[in-house]
Amino acid sequence: MIYSENCCCCIELKCGCILIAIVEVLIRGLDRFFVDRDSILGFLSLVVSGIYVICCIFLLLGAVLGVRYFLLPYLSVSCLRFFILVAEGVFVATEGFVNEYLVFDVLQSLLGLYFWLVVFSYYDLLKDT
Repeated sequence: MIYSENCCCCIELKCGCILIAIVEVLIRGLDRFFVDRDSILGFLSLVVSGIYVICCIFLLLGAVLGVRYFLLPYLSVSCLRFFILVAEGVFVATEGFVNEYLVFDVLQSLLGLYFWLVVFSYYDLLKDT
């Protein structure tokens, strides 16, 4: 398994997890302003973003308190989100709708994969303590 010794080459994993939680909450908070709330898909997107924010709060608590099991909701939801982004990207690319949203989804999935790797590495590090 691939592990990360630190976050962004110079930040320890605990601080990296705290930063990841804060950045993810801010990003999901911005989702509220770009979603059409009147449609069913927009409403579902807001619900999913809300669940993701709750998981990020658990990540923040788990990193601050050093509780290993508080990291599990973020790890599971982030993994699911990664696969959904990849499936959405493949669907959009096969339909021929290559646009800025596809590029944004690719960047989101790569960043999400790195965030997952950092949080998983911290999760595994907490096993030893």
